[in-house]
Amino acid sequence: MSVSTRLMGQRLEDRPVFAASLNGLSDGQWVPVPGGALIRNAEGYVIGSVGVSGDTSDRDEFTAINAVRNAGYYPEPLKPNTSWKDSHL
Repeated sequence: MSVSTRLMGQRLEDRPVFAASLNGLSDGQWVPVPGGALIRNAEGYVIGSVGVSGDTSDRDEFTAINAVRNAGYYPEPLKPNTSWKDSHL
């Protein structure tokens, strides 16, 4: 969908029925919460994505963003939630 899971979740906050229908169509495989990042090349094209799971959504997203940067690409979102360190399971 060419947007981060954080942005998709924000867009769907006021559309719970639509979010539920997407989840139903994907047999529960689609979760619009932070935890991943798009991977953009130097030209700005989306060339992939990475998702992380195992901690809170904000910490997962922090890890995904840094993994993309460390691989030499550009993540979207560019920066994690500023309070990611305060996020605990």
